[in-house]
Amino acid sequence: MENIVIRRMEIEDAEAVTDILIKSWQTAYRGIVSDEHLDNMDRVTLTDRRRKQYKDYIVAVFEGRIVGYCWYMNDNSFTNDVPDIDCEVVALYVDPELKRNGLGRQLLLYAIDDLKKQGRKKMIIWCLKENYPSRKFYEKMGGEIIGEHTTNIGYKDYDEVGFLYRL
Repeated sequence: MENIVIRRMEIEDAEAVTDILIKSWQTAYRGIVSDEHLDNMDRVTLTDRRRKQYKDYIVAVFEGRIVGYCWYMNDNSFTNDVPDIDCEVVALYVDPELKRNGLGRQLLLYAIDDLKKQGRKKMIIWCLKENYPSRKFYEKMGGEIIGEHTTNIGYKDYDEVGFLYRL
């Protein structure tokens, strides 16, 4: 896709980002995460979280509409079991109707470039183990699986694999 603008998220973008999150989860995780959880995602609560964290996000904008986002951190807040990692992509989602158009690639490359500029060396992305399309994408983008752990979603445990990127 041409004419994509990637920029820092603004607080006013929280609802659009939440809508992409919910739509993405309900599409990509159906059959992996429980239907009950996917069908009952609380838009208000999720939007409030996005408003609190918006400074750590970037968004992809196409024709005035947010079509994807990436949440990344220049520290290791979520991955204490891998202490030599110094940054993390926490979430990367694209409007499911626009997948396979290079948006995810552009968002990930933007995040990697920004983290490199901040002097970061090793980045991790965690992905649900059964989410094979995303795993294929992360491998294609140069990630190597370095481990597994368990995450809890909706009071149920799920296995994740961690992809290391050497920046």
